[in-house]
Amino acid sequence: MEEKSRRQVLKVGKTLVELPAGVTSAEWALERVRLHNPRIRCYLGCIRMIEKALDSNYAILHCSPARLAEIWKQVRGVSALIRGELAPSLKEPSVFPELDVVLRRADTSLEELSTTVIREVERYPDQITADLSPHVRKLLCVAAGKIYAFLRDTLGEILATDPRSRRDADYFLSKSFAKDIEDSEWLYSSVYTLREYVDGLQKLCSTEFKDFLLNMGTEKVIPHGDAWTQVLKPIHMLLEGLTPKLKEVLTLRGIRLKEIEPMDKYTFELPYQCMALLEIYTVGRSIIDRIKVMTGTTIPEREQSVRDLLSCHEIITGRIIVLVSGIDNTLRNLTAFLPTWMADIERRRCLLLTKNPSEIPSRSDTTGPEIERRKQEVNTSEKGLPQMTASD
Repeated sequence: MEEKSRRQVLKVGKTLVELPAGVTSAEWALERVRLHNPRIRCYLGCIRMIEKALDSNYAILHCSPARLAEIWKQVRGVSALIRGELAPSLKEPSVFPELDVVLRRADTSLEELSTTVIREVERYPDQITADLSPHVRKLLCVAAGKIYAFLRDTLGEILATDPRSRRDADYFLSKSFAKDIEDSEWLYSSVYTLREYVDGLQKLCSTEFKDFLLNMGTEKVIPHGDAWTQVLKPIHMLLEGLTPKLKEVLTLRGIRLKEIEPMDKYTFELPYQCMALLEIYTVGRSIIDRIKVMTGTTIPEREQSVRDLLSCHEIITGRIIVLVSGIDNTLRNLTAFLPTWMADIERRRCLLLTKNPSEIPSRSDTTGPEIERRKQEVNTSEKGLPQMTASD
């Protein structure tokens, strides 16, 4: 019992990796040969197969029948491989607790993929007829991307918890490794920069909007002069600074569909709310100026003009308050979403697979220069990756 609880070590190249308490090298060797290595090879085979079907949605919708048949063949093949070989391997437990948790999560993701995508692919025959072609083209636009995202994300998590010091030669020597690193690191770096910008902008807007909304709610008068300039500066920063940055990040590779939807929402809502605020203010000032000119000649007419003026002020200021509050809330929601998005990106970043946990800086310590330094390290280490021995 005492020998069982003592931690054992695993030799990976020239590195000794300590196994978790209670796990023996014999247990890991059996799991590695019987399940884990075949599972990784199956993943890599599926990824290489689905990569041949990764065209843009426009290309899939307008490609020739021959190209459509080729894409369909790859998607059908990878679906069968996932269903027949990968799915059973994910249901097998692991002797490593962390790896077992990741496998359970991958199995859950695969069940969702099977019910939504793979089942739809299996509904159609191997040979696509002309009448089925439009439906298959639309299905492929969704299926190819979702299958590829599942394979990349879950494989990344599995390799990240691999006890062999994250040195899986098959993956690191694959042709897509360098591109995966570049895409993942560039996306992470871009979102990191966006988060810092949004954090600073949100604090500025919150400060400027607080006094503005308080005065508007009390006075119920359309602002002008310094009061309007106070809120106009952050509005222009949102339109001319933040909106282009959001659109730029949306065009980067590596973004998942579930991440595009909220970002697309923020990219539309913020400029829409800002433009609506500017239009309401412009129209309100024009109406107020017109009412002031048309005061009338009699006392009843002047009294009515004053009532119209106060009513207009109240209606316009009420709308301005709603719009400014909406902009503030949208910006706060975006600020809260970005850290969660960064955590998702970081969890699947390829670069993490080359590092020991103690070598990985926390998100708060990761800066743009640090990301570039780490990317250079990987580019250097990729040229001389250690080969695994038979004992690995």
